[in-house]
Amino acid sequence: MTKIIDLRFVGKWKGSDEGKVLPGQTNFWLMNRKSNGTFEIFFETHYENGTIEQSSETGNWYVIDNVFYEYRESDNHTDTYQFEFLSPQIIQYIEIDPNNQNPYMFKDYKLIEN
Repeated sequence: MTKIIDLRFVGKWKGSDEGKVLPGQTNFWLMNRKSNGTFEIFFETHYENGTIEQSSETGNWYVIDNVFYEYRESDNHTDTYQFEFLSPQIIQYIEIDPNNQNPYMFKDYKLIEN
């Protein structure tokens, strides 16, 4: 199994979990995937009480056999996703988790740089 850096993923992307992960909070992110297989992601979490929290993470990303892998250094964990390019600017991800009957699904939207 060869790790591939699929250049379609490279660039700056934004997205939101639309409040689907934890009740009472909505996460927004700005992802920067680089062609060397590293990434930086910046989160902004909005809570129902009006509080906003910001955080960031770094890690590595790659593709093996049409599965997207994202390793986060902060918690030493790799997430795996099925993915589909809905267009060159929109990627849909579905978490691969055999223990979850309702897998986490989200979309990244590519930011066009001038």
